[in-house]
Amino acid sequence: MRLALIDGEHYPDVNRWALDKISPCCAVFVGGIEKIGGIEDVERVLGVKLYHDSDIFKALERALSENHVEEVIDLSDDPVLTPELRFRIASFLLRRGVSYIGADFQFKPKEWLKIDIPSINIIGTGKRVGKTSVGAFVGRTLKDLYRVVIVTMGRGGPEKPEIIRGDLMEITPEFLLKVAEEGRHAASDHFEDALMAGVATVGCRRCGGGLAGFSFFDVIEEGIEVAKSLNPDLIIFEGSGATFANVLAEGFIMVVSAKQGVSKVRDYFGPFRISLADIVVITMADSVKENELRELLKVVGEINPSADVHVTRFAPRLIGRVEGKAIVVTTSPESARKVAEELKRNGIDVIGYSGSLANRKKLREELSNFDYETAIVELKAGAVDVVVKDTLSRGKNVVFLDNEPRNIDGKDFAKAVKELARRVINDKGD
Repeated sequence: MRLALIDGEHYPDVNRWALDKISPCCAVFVGGIEKIGGIEDVERVLGVKLYHDSDIFKALERALSENHVEEVIDLSDDPVLTPELRFRIASFLLRRGVSYIGADFQFKPKEWLKIDIPSINIIGTGKRVGKTSVGAFVGRTLKDLYRVVIVTMGRGGPEKPEIIRGDLMEITPEFLLKVAEEGRHAASDHFEDALMAGVATVGCRRCGGGLAGFSFFDVIEEGIEVAKSLNPDLIIFEGSGATFANVLAEGFIMVVSAKQGVSKVRDYFGPFRISLADIVVITMADSVKENELRELLKVVGEINPSADVHVTRFAPRLIGRVEGKAIVVTTSPESARKVAEELKRNGIDVIGYSGSLANRKKLREELSNFDYETAIVELKAGAVDVVVKDTLSRGKNVVFLDNEPRNIDGKDFAKAVKELARRVINDKGD
């Protein structure tokens, strides 16, 4: 069925003329009074049931709950529905699996998948917000309570879903280098999760990301079947960039970088992502001014007041033993500097750092300038094919760097994760 959006900036008989062309089941009045005396003028001539409320989203919710609506046709116009408000409507509808169509736009949701295994979906506002660090933390927190499998969907992931048994094997630098020499992306998210969380992971690939966060192509459905073969109690889906698995999980964790600012949350399809969340994790909150953080928290609270919000920073967690002089290698100079400074305070002899993991040419040049015994490196981008390869060829030591989310707001993210998992599993059992 179709639902129409109409306004009072059009004469009632013009609205009726347009409705006759699309034959909707009902209409929602979204405001405007210039061409009408009152809402009764509109109701009198429409010929279909009209829903209206001072809050158009309440009217939409009621209309959707009472009718089997598959698409909403927007017959309104600016200034009643501004571009910002239309994105909010699109977010509202996509969350419910309903298409939104206007004169020159169409937002069509990818079909939500519902699976018979309890699941948590971890999504983010973009690249480098810390989704994989949060995903690994979630897996590591829950693995002693449940049989956990993490399913990833990276731009460098395998064509066929691939299992890495981080729960049964040690993920060593030598193993990852062998994987890279076979022509595979050894720093893909499922390798990182297997290493950092010590759980079984299933790597999938995806290509293309839409405005709302759905991928154009992916192998997630095949990945789900592979994950099921491992008999998990809980599947954790981990997004890629601003894209995420189209799985309507029982729980959602949203990862927002404080450094991205308010616009990533407030504008376009930010509200769609935030509206899904049971938990919102604000990462890198120690990198912004207090007023910027307050504004971000305010916007998140306005969009999804029921979300459990956690304000965090990333603390370095090392996998392996540092020997002698060390360098730190990450994806940005700022993060490399901060990690180096914190490790120095903890007594590690850090002699330099590089933030060029995503720029292999520059990375090679910078590595040649250091005389070190240990490379402390994030498992991302050129970590394996450049840093691990170069370090092992020198007969030196590799230690992997995990960025662990730590609350700076007095709350307990680990406890919240356990509570969410418990609810998810109990809800599925019911």
